[in-house]
Amino acid sequence: MAENQKIMIGHKLRKLRKDLSISQAQMASELNISASYLNLLENNTRPVTVSLLFKLGQTYDIDLRDIAEDDSEKLTARISEIFADPALSSSHMSRRDIQQLASQHPSAAHAFIKLHDAFETMKDAAYEGGTKQVAGAVSGPVDKVRQYLEDSGNYVPALEQAASDCRNQAKLRPGFLFADLAGWLKEEHDLTVRVMPQDVMGAFLRQHDFHRNRLLLSETLKEHQKLFQIAMQTALILHDRLINTLITEAGFDDLETRQLLRITLAGYFAGALMMPYDAFLDAAQSTRYDIDLLCLRFNAGYEQVCHRLTTLNRPGQRGIPFFFLRVDEAGYVSKRLSGGGVELARHGGSCSRWIPHQVFRTAGQIRVQCAELENGHRFFTIARTVLQPRTGPAHHGTPLFAIALGCEMKHMKDIAYADSLTHSKSAHVTPIGLGCQVCERLDCGHRGSPPVGHKLQFDPSRRKSGLFDFA
Repeated sequence: MAENQKIMIGHKLRKLRKDLSISQAQMASELNISASYLNLLENNTRPVTVSLLFKLGQTYDIDLRDIAEDDSEKLTARISEIFADPALSSSHMSRRDIQQLASQHPSAAHAFIKLHDAFETMKDAAYEGGTKQVAGAVSGPVDKVRQYLEDSGNYVPALEQAASDCRNQAKLRPGFLFADLAGWLKEEHDLTVRVMPQDVMGAFLRQHDFHRNRLLLSETLKEHQKLFQIAMQTALILHDRLINTLITEAGFDDLETRQLLRITLAGYFAGALMMPYDAFLDAAQSTRYDIDLLCLRFNAGYEQVCHRLTTLNRPGQRGIPFFFLRVDEAGYVSKRLSGGGVELARHGGSCSRWIPHQVFRTAGQIRVQCAELENGHRFFTIARTVLQPRTGPAHHGTPLFAIALGCEMKHMKDIAYADSLTHSKSAHVTPIGLGCQVCERLDCGHRGSPPVGHKLQFDPSRRKSGLFDFA
């Protein structure tokens, strides 16, 4: 959040009190504050102080990081995105109005979001000529799984333990993980791992042959990718019951979301197997989050390491809170995970000023940037391109993606890649937005589409830079 931003947690404080089944007077007495002051806090009329946060943690044994995080940024991003819907183009709300709604009336904001989700569901049903369940409507499987990860802090203790147990049972040695794991699967579970030619595998990178009990891997995979795939299959075969339990606890009942969550959880296990929590966190901190060194030390790929860094959220043993973004050459965001104080809208992240969209010009090189959103929130981003396995003909080209990892600027001192900026007298900060349709920076020469709610003007007597001029 911005340095001067006040922490408003009224709705969280009210929820905590109701979960504890105590009155305002009782909670105020336990916190040694007046009931009237507590009432002001719950209604977001007063910001919470640091001393009171510590008092809350000591009195009710809660994770301060969870309750102190102001989720109004997430609501602001989501509502801004909703007002970019053409259906609401005549109902312009300023950024300030939206921020006030999110911070002062979060329940109303959540209700508005649910109402819009229901509208989207009904609209989709109308297009398809059918009906859909509207009550409690949420977006598709990708957004549901993403929300599940964010709600859990992208940390799954049960899978961390399962991966640790597997490493011990298979006696995996650093530098020999693939050979050791493949040998153990053959010896203990009669599963044969084979690397197959690309013309045999076609578009498949991994395929489990149930009849012959073989795991087939494409030759197009690099060593760390083969290891990740075999580790994923290990999770799907040996820890099926655990994954089913986690899926059931998540409460998803549609098949697509359950299938996607199964694959996601298997991928989490694979990352935990390749990069054990304790050793990886120690290495990340000792190398000052040098991603290149972490790739070498754990025989992992750049994207794998970046993704693993977002999972270091064990209570009492946390790493830097990062957000994660994967973007293709057309600017489409195929994977996003909010964190580090940055809330990415479901369709946000498409600002050409932002470094993830610029690293395609310098493929394979790590670039960094200090950026600032419209609300004054500043954060640090590390970005680089990665190649994906090519399974088609050579003339189709090799898939190229930009991987971005970011955090609040206060963590820059702990990151090796930020040294060039922190040692300078003043780091240049680039103003960005989360998408042209919801961005209010009218003087931006990079703008690709006008923001919702602003009238265009066409003056033949003058020409401004950029594609649009506004009345």
